[in-house]
This record gives sequence, structure tokens and C-alpha cells, in this order.
Amino acid sequence: MKKNLFLTPAMAATLVSISACSSGDDWSEGVVADRDTRVCVDQNGKRIDDDRCDTRSGGYIRGSSVAWYYLGRHSRVPYIGDSVKNGRYAGSYAPDPAKTYARAPSASNITRSAAVSRGGFGSSSRSFGGGRS
Repeated sequence: MKKNLFLTPAMAATLVSISACSSGDDWSEGVVADRDTRVCVDQNGKRIDDDRCDTRSGGYIRGSSVAWYYLGRHSRVPYIGDSVKNGRYAGSYAPDPAKTYARAPSASNITRSAAVSRGGFGSSSRSFGGGRS
């Protein structure tokens, strides 16, 4: 017995929308420095707001908890909260004296956050209020 499979407009639209969805991580590409760049990091190597380092010329000072981390041109720039110890960010705590370092691009001055579940298929949710009628 021969079976025919018909593709309805609704099924075609669903297939197109599924293929248009990205399974990749929107953060994976990150921000790339167009010039030699410096970012402020804490004692654990996590990027913090650059204003915390602006009053200092660079390097760790005994008792200080912040330092500049220097990245070369075309390097990925960590987002605030990312660790520069991650192999994705190639740089150094020692600046190259022959180079001038710029502030990090403003596009990198954001903090990543975990995805927030808002319910959906197979999940439970709570309604506003709690009374039953």
C-alpha cells in the first residue's frame, strides 16, 4: 500500500520557523577589541567595572583588590563578571610599554545572567493570587 505525505502550509511554516531558531549561544562570539584594550579585574581575575581601576595606573598594589588586565587588538573582551583566566581571553597583567591601551568597548560593559524560565510546555506555573473560587 502506497502512502502519501502531504505538507500543509501550517506544517511548512512550522518547519521554517524551527530551522530559523538558533541553537547557538548568543554570547559565544562576544565583543572583539578593535585596538589594544585594558579591563579592570578583581583579585580572582573576574572583570569588574573599569571605573574601579581608573584611579590607578596599573598592576597590583599590595593590599589592593583590583588591577588592569591588558588585551591585544582583535582579542575577545570579557563581559563584566567573566573570568580572564578563561582560555578565551588572551592577555596579561603587564602592559607592553610600547602600546597605548584604550578603555573596553561599551558593548562589553554588561553582565551575563542565567536564563530565566518562565514556564512553558511541561512546566508548572503559579497564578497571581492564591484564592480558589
